[in-house]
Amino acid sequence: MKRKIPVSPFSTGLSGSAKEMETRIRNILTGGHKRPALLVMAGAAVMIALCGVTVFCFAQAAGGRIENPDPAWFADYYSQDYGTRVYWWEDQPDAPQAHDVRLDAITYLGQTELEGGRIGAAYQVEKSGYDSQMGTLRWSEYEPGIEVAAWTSDGEWLGILGSPNFSVQGLATEQIIRQVDWHLLNWEVSLWRDGCSQPVGIGTQVEGILKPGEEEQTIQPLGEEFAAPIYGEGDHYALVTCGDLLAANCYYSAAEDRYSANHITCESPELYTPRGIRVGSSREAVEEAYPEIQLPPFGSFQGDYLWYQPGNTGFGPAIVFLFQKKGTVSDQVQTIMLVDLVD
Repeated sequence: MKRKIPVSPFSTGLSGSAKEMETRIRNILTGGHKRPALLVMAGAAVMIALCGVTVFCFAQAAGGRIENPDPAWFADYYSQDYGTRVYWWEDQPDAPQAHDVRLDAITYLGQTELEGGRIGAAYQVEKSGYDSQMGTLRWSEYEPGIEVAAWTSDGEWLGILGSPNFSVQGLATEQIIRQVDWHLLNWEVSLWRDGCSQPVGIGTQVEGILKPGEEEQTIQPLGEEFAAPIYGEGDHYALVTCGDLLAANCYYSAAEDRYSANHITCESPELYTPRGIRVGSSREAVEEAYPEIQLPPFGSFQGDYLWYQPGNTGFGPAIVFLFQKKGTVSDQVQTIMLVDLVD
């Protein structure tokens, strides 16, 4: 849940960099009555030093808050998510109740800059639940999880963005943070474009793949055959296209006012997977980039294709590389599809 950004209590009149401060001082001292040169330079040096100390101390304070967040913020988040009592281990009551959740440790993993001047930080959270085991209530450890939170550049808390939906094995902390911020279900199942900072994938909005000045995405609501399941009032399904780059079946959430892709079709060579495969790549290149590639069958797909799903679990996002288009078979990729295998 995002909150309005409060005014920082650390704001001072000495804003800007040390270089900017030096320029201001020099400009002030060039007009009016002349000061002795040594006195002028001494005064400038003192003010520049003060500015640097202010910025340094502020950065330390902001960084300290990000690296050591208030456990109560996490407790509030989990309490709403679980619908039960959640508290920090130091606040554990003398008489815990069934289904209580205790936060045992919150470990800072790293941070990165996000769009909109925000900072994203990742934390490993260790929890325990007070549940009945063999007729006795006792604490049992849960599997540690990762949560990603957003902060202002001034180190003010904005809230928890969420956690990764699937395995993050092999991903850097920065990738984990961005994956959650983009609502991307799986980093490996995505398409990128040179000159764009965001990919498209299952769960993301697709407009991030457009460059400044390009034609905006077009949205066409889909018929009643796509009416289920609907999760909220005002929600619906739509076909969203971005020029000749891609077409995506998306779910519109009225509460969030966003279109999230759940099926993406790409026939443009401008987009490529994280492993560098694009429309026009050879079959040999696909097999080399994806040693774990799978042969048909896969769902209802027909024709000549190969498919890849991280972990080969049979559940979650997957990529389909089609070598056939309008009945013509080729040794090059003709279409790339990103799909979501639901349970």
